[in-house]
Amino acid sequence: MIKTKSYKKLSRMALLLIFGTMAATVTAVGMPYRDIHQNAVVMDMHNDTMMKVVDENTWLPVINIGEETPADFQLNLKKAGEGGLDVAFYAAYTAYQTDFSDVMARTNSRSLALLHALHWTVAQNRDSMALAESLGEIEKGIQEGKHVAVASLEGMYQFGPEYSKELLHQYYDLGIRAAGMVWNTPNDLGAGANVANHEENAGLTDKGIEMIGEMNRLGIMVDVSHMNERTFFDTLSVAEAPVIASHSGVDGIRPHVRNLSDEQLLQLKENGGVVSINFWRTAVADPGSSASVGKLVDHIDYVVDLIGIEHVGLGSDFDGAAMPQDLPDAAYLPKITEELVNRGYDKEAIEKILGGNNLRVLKAVEEHAGRQRKQSSSNSRGLGLTIIPDIQMGEIFDTTKPLLTATVADHGDGTAPFAQYRIIVNGIPYEAEYDAKAGKITHQMETDLLGRGTTADKGNFHAVTFEGKDAGGSMSRETTIIYVR
Repeated sequence: MIKTKSYKKLSRMALLLIFGTMAATVTAVGMPYRDIHQNAVVMDMHNDTMMKVVDENTWLPVINIGEETPADFQLNLKKAGEGGLDVAFYAAYTAYQTDFSDVMARTNSRSLALLHALHWTVAQNRDSMALAESLGEIEKGIQEGKHVAVASLEGMYQFGPEYSKELLHQYYDLGIRAAGMVWNTPNDLGAGANVANHEENAGLTDKGIEMIGEMNRLGIMVDVSHMNERTFFDTLSVAEAPVIASHSGVDGIRPHVRNLSDEQLLQLKENGGVVSINFWRTAVADPGSSASVGKLVDHIDYVVDLIGIEHVGLGSDFDGAAMPQDLPDAAYLPKITEELVNRGYDKEAIEKILGGNNLRVLKAVEEHAGRQRKQSSSNSRGLGLTIIPDIQMGEIFDTTKPLLTATVADHGDGTAPFAQYRIIVNGIPYEAEYDAKAGKITHQMETDLLGRGTTADKGNFHAVTFEGKDAGGSMSRETTIIYVR
């Protein structure tokens, strides 16, 4: 059962968002750590749970984390409730999917499969789980006593030289609010942690710079975890909004290619960003020593001492890594709060670490995107019609050339016949046909969508957007995910 959120918790979130460091400080001395944990907004910036939700062959969702899950799940709704985990970023992780000839298309399919699994999971658990796309929706979910999911990308290997902005817009439509451009290997955007900094093309590419600008414009947090140092510093030199390191440790405690150096941490402070400490035992402690909650909090202490309390959070990597023995799953999250209390952190500081700092960054990214929209002459919404896809989220097609259709509902102002319509598939735009009598827009795919994978039972996922726009730029659009087998 998900724990019931109190009004006190909601009001505390409002204080963190509105006043930040001006919120009243309450000492933790003598206050039970469980009360502090209960009344804080606990936010985990990274997990890989959706990888365990999907079937390994079809990539269709088969395990509901709202029900009993296999014992190896480090995160499900029961454990989230027991651990007081209010908000979790569910990653759609992929590196290059090298099991197929069309690598970028297959990689896009994998990301969409995990994103579809998250939408499916929320749909199965609407009474206890919500998918949030904004701070307001996070607050609403907490107020309703729900576990709040936010979607993120880990590895943008499907973004190539063409149609990348269109594809990014589709992922934004589908709920992505944080994105890491690389995993450990390089791609068309930048270089991952396994690429030596002295190697040719070891930093951010021109395409990567373009994508960071577009993420800032849309309101997607840029995630610098898994970047090598050159790509990291290049990213912070061009980012116009604070960034996050969703799941990284610090070299000052455990030197590791996935952890951040002092120089990186100092640059992160200048940017206003947050490093969320990774629970992965290999990144927490040196080989031969024991990874523990205490050692994990050593990383937090180090960040606080070097760059301040405003720049550290939690990024578990649940279901994607081996955990410390005394922190095996999400149910044990209060042990971190207990350790922070034992080390003398006050209530306000603990609330910042548990979630307040990352809420601040999300707010700053949203506000920057809002200013960008105001400066733009176009209006992303406001067209006098509504587009309703005739395709359900996750609908299965048995043809690689599907007919894509949506209903256009005119609001009575006669806008529909004069709008320009597009149907966008995996970032590629197609002019749509408009049938005024039927009130439909359609596009018949003439080229094959990627269907079967390496075997007959492996399908592929595709992003489909239906869009209408008038001459002034006012727009209505809806995006969904389909499955072709």
